[in-house]
Amino acid sequence: MTINIFDDIKKSKNITIMGVSILADIKLKNLLKESFFDLLDKNEKKCIIIAESDNQLFQYSLMTDVAKAHRISFQEFQTRRDFFYDMSQKNEVRKVNVKYKISSLQIPIFLIQTENNIWFAPTVVDLNIDNYMQLTREDHMFHTFDAYLNEFTNNGACKQFLAEPKEEMLELFDQKHVPRGIFPRNSFYNTDHYQYVIWGFVFNREGKLLIHKRSENAKDNQDMWDKSIGGHIDFMRERSTQDAAVRELIEELYTKEKKEQTGHAFSMLSEDISKMYFLGDWRIEDYGPDYLNHISLLEKDKKIGEESWVSYKIPKTYSHNTPRILPNNNGERWLRVIVDSFIFISNVGMDDKAILKMENSVYKLVEPTVLKSWMDKGKDEDGNDFIVTPDLKFIMTGELRDIIEKTSLSIKYSEIRK
Repeated sequence: MTINIFDDIKKSKNITIMGVSILADIKLKNLLKESFFDLLDKNEKKCIIIAESDNQLFQYSLMTDVAKAHRISFQEFQTRRDFFYDMSQKNEVRKVNVKYKISSLQIPIFLIQTENNIWFAPTVVDLNIDNYMQLTREDHMFHTFDAYLNEFTNNGACKQFLAEPKEEMLELFDQKHVPRGIFPRNSFYNTDHYQYVIWGFVFNREGKLLIHKRSENAKDNQDMWDKSIGGHIDFMRERSTQDAAVRELIEELYTKEKKEQTGHAFSMLSEDISKMYFLGDWRIEDYGPDYLNHISLLEKDKKIGEESWVSYKIPKTYSHNTPRILPNNNGERWLRVIVDSFIFISNVGMDDKAILKMENSVYKLVEPTVLKSWMDKGKDEDGNDFIVTPDLKFIMTGELRDIIEKTSLSIKYSEIRK
């Protein structure tokens, strides 16, 4: 059977592979080179590869971690998959001839579709090339598997769950906010499921709120005014929303953004975590107007301009269904989010001159009451159009507006350094 399957791969100009854990066995390297990779170099073959996610590879490792099985570690499964990817992308010719994706959905069965056959093997403990069985076009199951592969490869419903290698992946939560898996970012739009995000409200020592204008080349909500900072929880970096909030603050305000708007090159240019003090939940209602005066203790021995930033977490977690306005009148995409919100109070250096030096966006420092007036009129104080994102509208027309206005007043009336 081994020779038959590789002969079939070799003579087929177009193939689709779903699941690489068996084929990427180092023992098959020479057979793969002769029947597959060498022919890619000669432009004699094109291939679609749908590889397993880390989640599925981890489950494979659990399946093999039994006394009677040939044990394969999670790291070895990852190495197999990465080997197959590296080989398929080894040169520019191969990159053109191979489309390589990773499925965040479970791959229920290993499939290899050649021009005349489909080879299938169960995803069982014994990952052996001899487990593949052949189906011809005359077999009923051939058409079932063919239809299944089409769902992943020809704009079918499953295509949105395919990710590029090393693409950013997010946790998906169900309606009860239980985590249910890890999926590509684009798979969250227009679904009933949630991703976990943070919102940050940055105030200066005058009690003014920082807002920013989204760029003309943003993926959505272009040219709209938005909250201070916002972003998702990166489970590869942090397991707390507090850590995510600080990272987003540094990235969005103090790290120059890449021109292609695909993310931030993470570095701390102007601030660092040692200058960020997290002071717990925002509980001003329990302590009254003197609530913020304890900040003075943190900075009594520091020079003006060297004060620490402080942050608080707003205790309530919000659920929000937020529309994202697409450019060129292409309608809306809906995104459901679970939101933890944070208040940041800057050092005395945050003023109208300082925000001109921040390069990622256009920023304003504004009184919350003035911000609400601009929103209602659709114009700022200079008569310019003032359109806000759906997120900022939600914030400034609900419960969070009271918290923001109370925070602004508390800062003004506090005895912290101004």
